[in-house]
Amino acid sequence: MITTTPAAHPTVTPHVKTAQARLADIRSYYNAVADDYRAWSPGMNMHFGYWSRGVNPLGREAMLERMNLEVLHRLALPSRGAVLLADLGCGAGATARSIVKTRRHSTVDAVTLVARQIVQGAELNQAAALPNQVRFHLADYVDTGLRTGAYDGVYALESACHAPGAGKCALVREAARLLRPGGTLVIADALRRNNKPLPGFMERIYRLWCRHWAVNELAEKDALHAALASQGFTDIRFQDISLRLGPSALQIPLFATRFALRELWRARFRLSPLRRGHIVASYAAFLLGLWLPGFGYYMVTARKPADKQTSH
Repeated sequence: MITTTPAAHPTVTPHVKTAQARLADIRSYYNAVADDYRAWSPGMNMHFGYWSRGVNPLGREAMLERMNLEVLHRLALPSRGAVLLADLGCGAGATARSIVKTRRHSTVDAVTLVARQIVQGAELNQAAALPNQVRFHLADYVDTGLRTGAYDGVYALESACHAPGAGKCALVREAARLLRPGGTLVIADALRRNNKPLPGFMERIYRLWCRHWAVNELAEKDALHAALASQGFTDIRFQDISLRLGPSALQIPLFATRFALRELWRARFRLSPLRRGHIVASYAAFLLGLWLPGFGYYMVTARKPADKQTSH
């Protein structure tokens, strides 16, 4: 199922122009590198993997799927009954598919800006016999048009980085609107550990990564915590899972090098600027991950308080 959420812009202000430019950059980036992500993951898992005991540290796809299940676990859903979830920044829907396969009585409204991702996701849904449990919506995830208070859980897996601001306030506000009382928000992403200035060389690497992956800035822990609290979220927790990502992150240099050489040969050394930038940013992501004083990968959970009338 595919829907679109039209947006009206009666006047164009400098702020709107900035927002429009941000969305255009994100669309252009993901349209250009769609095949690159398929090389990373046949199932179109567009994120890092989570290693745990019993998972082969060389098995990238297994670790990617494990990350999806870690998100599901942290949503803390009721053990029985149907649930409705929202995936804010779903890509081609890999996480949503993992969730509905595991939690059969679940439905995910999956939101993306990129029409091509919906086409890819619809094909993968059909192949997985899940045409109705994952419903795609073409919209900006800070203004989805989805029903207020309808969702048992909302999550953003490596997509919150694209939202504006260090606190990702617009994304947090939309998640709060969508969640039913008692529902849980999960954000899994790389974060700035603090707002201290980075060393010069690391600042350049960070800005290069941001530019080539269509990100204005990563969320910063204190700013994100403040944004969550301002929307009334409670039980706010930041779990540093950086070391769990190590086995998949360590695959980046070899993967990026092999992939770059192969694609350059196929394209006769004429890759588009966006694809060249994506490869360069892959190396930058690896270097950022090594700078533990400044960056970490977190699983953030927060709960929307239950209505007082229904909390007994």
